[in-house]
Amino acid sequence: MAATSLPPSFTLADIRELYHLRWGSFRDLKYTLGLVDLHGKSDAFAEQEIYASLTAFNFASRVCKEVVVRQPKNGVYAYKVNFKMAVMLCKEFLRTPRAGGEKLLEEIARHTVPIRPDRQDERNLKVKGCAGFVYRVAA
Repeated sequence: MAATSLPPSFTLADIRELYHLRWGSFRDLKYTLGLVDLHGKSDAFAEQEIYASLTAFNFASRVCKEVVVRQPKNGVYAYKVNFKMAVMLCKEFLRTPRAGGEKLLEEIARHTVPIRPDRQDERNLKVKGCAGFVYRVAA
């Protein structure tokens, strides 16, 4: 018997869906926000980089919830915000002094992707080498 804090009303399908959603968040953190390779050598810097990415993820997610996506009247698919573009635009927004929040929302709303239910692509696995930063010259 496995110990869990979930109520007994949770079905196996509910637990599978939660597990699936968890890995979707990890995928966004790794690839969309660039946590595949950490750039620091110390544990403290790596921890700082992880927290910064989590903060950026939360900021972009919250902004995406505020975006109004117009749906086509006769379209085959419904549309949602392209999260990868939203992250890039949010990072640019934070770098830009006196940037307007409404303009950010409008810009994100221009980048949408169709929602294709039950779509599963075959994974294209590639071996990635180390991305070291020893080529930098000290100032």
